[in-house]
Amino acid sequence: MQGPDLASERAQSAQTISEPPQSLERHEFVLSPADFRKILFKRQFVILACFLIGVLIAALITFLTTPVYEAISRIDINPSRSTNLGISDLVDEKMGGGADESTRLLTEVRILQSDSVMEAVIQAQNLFDKKPFAKVFAKTPYSPEKALTPLERVSLIKILRANLQIMAIPNTDLVEIHYRDPDPSQASRIANAVVDQYLELDLRSRYEGTLRISNWLSGQMSELKTHAAESQRKLAQFQRANNLIGIDTEGSNLVTDSLRMVNEQLLQAEADRIVKEARYRLAQTRNPELLVSVAPTTTLLTLRSQQAQLMVEAAQLKGKYGVDYPRVREVEKQLAAVQADIDSEINNLLKRFEEEYNAALKTQELLQDRLAQAKQEAFRVSDSSADYEILKHEAESTAELYDALQMKLKEASVTAGLNSNNVNLVDRAAVPALPVAPVKRNNFGFGALIGLFLGIVAAVALESMDDTIQTSEDAEAIAGLPSLAVVPRFSSAAKAAKGKYGREPEPVPQAPGNLDPDLVSYLAPQTISAEAFRTLRSSILLSAADNPARLILITSSFAAEGKSTIAANLAVSFARRDAKVLLVDTDLRRGTLHLKFRMTNREGLSTLLVRTSGESVYQTPIPDLPNLFVLPRGPIAPNPGEILASHHMEALLEQWKIEYDHVVLDSAPILPVADTLSLAPIADSTIVVVRAASTRKKALLRVKSLLRRAQARVTGLVVNDVDLRLENYYTYSKNYGYDSTDNYGGGYGVSDREE
Repeated sequence: MQGPDLASERAQSAQTISEPPQSLERHEFVLSPADFRKILFKRQFVILACFLIGVLIAALITFLTTPVYEAISRIDINPSRSTNLGISDLVDEKMGGGADESTRLLTEVRILQSDSVMEAVIQAQNLFDKKPFAKVFAKTPYSPEKALTPLERVSLIKILRANLQIMAIPNTDLVEIHYRDPDPSQASRIANAVVDQYLELDLRSRYEGTLRISNWLSGQMSELKTHAAESQRKLAQFQRANNLIGIDTEGSNLVTDSLRMVNEQLLQAEADRIVKEARYRLAQTRNPELLVSVAPTTTLLTLRSQQAQLMVEAAQLKGKYGVDYPRVREVEKQLAAVQADIDSEINNLLKRFEEEYNAALKTQELLQDRLAQAKQEAFRVSDSSADYEILKHEAESTAELYDALQMKLKEASVTAGLNSNNVNLVDRAAVPALPVAPVKRNNFGFGALIGLFLGIVAAVALESMDDTIQTSEDAEAIAGLPSLAVVPRFSSAAKAAKGKYGREPEPVPQAPGNLDPDLVSYLAPQTISAEAFRTLRSSILLSAADNPARLILITSSFAAEGKSTIAANLAVSFARRDAKVLLVDTDLRRGTLHLKFRMTNREGLSTLLVRTSGESVYQTPIPDLPNLFVLPRGPIAPNPGEILASHHMEALLEQWKIEYDHVVLDSAPILPVADTLSLAPIADSTIVVVRAASTRKKALLRVKSLLRRAQARVTGLVVNDVDLRLENYYTYSKNYGYDSTDNYGGGYGVSDREE
């Protein structure tokens, strides 16, 4: 039974054993090139499948697409050449045009794509019975005598425009007309027809426009002259009637100037009020340090300096002579007097700041009233000014338009305008020899790139949804605990298989007593798997070099994560150092150590705890290691949690710590049952086993939380069943031969079957 001495001894042991850091600095996850390489390697089949699907879809699209030919015609449009009466500049200016040559060129491109040109091309080429236009009349055959319905017209134009592309070549006046069609001859005919119909429409529209404008201007000149004179008279009468004096060219007057000046004064007054209010609010805090910053008066600075000196002197005297020393009382009286002077000075500043704030507030209110009056006057004047500006603008526009039209009509002639043309045909469309679509190389390239991109996206998405721990870096980042060792992946049932590293397989040694092949620390000590357990042994010893851990608890979150194999190999590694080691199976529900050492399980820890067995329960299953003792679990106990938490179990643990150099406890998983939590506080070192690609992040965090609540001394993690190709540090040295046989193929890691 545990007494006071045992409890005090445990507390003293907890102080002498240096605990490892329970948390490491948690860094925000950033996808590094090495992590990206691991994702690509892990999800290589997903990426390859998406890549092949992309190439296959590209191949299907390529071979199922009908070849398309493209015909190109070119025209030169010079917007600077005039084709009217010479009044285009005037009309553009007065009607809001004012467009430069580039804008005019884009306008001509839009005209080329207009419904009028499209409909004229369809009529000129008689495209009603040609593909793909004939599908519009699939239900109702086309008849020349019958007019097109609105739906048929829109459908024909839509088909023609879908295959037509018109583009302006940058930095030139050239426009290219591209038309695509499965029939190369039809493609060239339609491209040329678009140019012909555009030229005809352009010539007709310019002639009709010029004629219409000239006739209209002739009738409007006399009206413009009369209207200009009337506008000037109305403007003068309105200004006299409304007493609008002092109005300049920008519409400013005396009222608006006064309003602007009052508004500026109000803004300055508001800023001054805010500053003084802030200073007043600051003074209300009565904080001398803040008041010195806003009102650094000599008096307050002097008083604060005297107060600081007196406080320092008082502290020194109190520390040296005590509080009853006469000089101390004298200094305290001086401090009180200085404090009173400071309070008085603060009151003076507060009163002064209050008066300044009230004055600034009154000034702001007066300016606000003056601004309101100025606004009312401005509103009254604004009503009349708006009408005045309208009349003024109308008079000026009418006079300018009359003068400009009169000058243009005298300079221009109808004959000179009609004889000019601003469109030249550069190239007529020829029959194309080769199709432009589909482009097999581009299709396959795009298909491969899209497939590869989707594959990478799918790989990253699958990786982001994967909640399992893959490498030691993942385990350390999640748990904030150091990784003591990384046990590589190996399959004890298939050690003769080739190990994906280009090396021959390692033969499976046969041990005395037909030991389980998972005991690589004994069966294959020259492999990298055995080296991982030696690394774990060294990490445990170095975690407390002055007082090495004697009672070591091996646990995990769930079953089948490799803790029994880790515990057995760790015990063998300790025993090879000529240390007296006891390996105890404390998993009284599903312990498997007796299977690994091929031992009898009729007696064990369960019978020892209920006092039905003696010293015979301690067995030495490996003759070569007589210093390795194994205590199996024994028959399944009906109440394993209670007997593990008993005083008898605590006494046994203390006894083992005295008799053995190292005691390795193979415990039950923490999350399914609570058996291990009663042993964790007693152990000198608790090691959590994490199985790569199996243990989930939330499970590891839950285990850490439970062990922390149980006040267990967690040394770190052992990451088991790791694919070394996913470990960043290993990839940089994987070509280095470790053992004498340079053989990595066999013995990689812990068996897939566990517990």
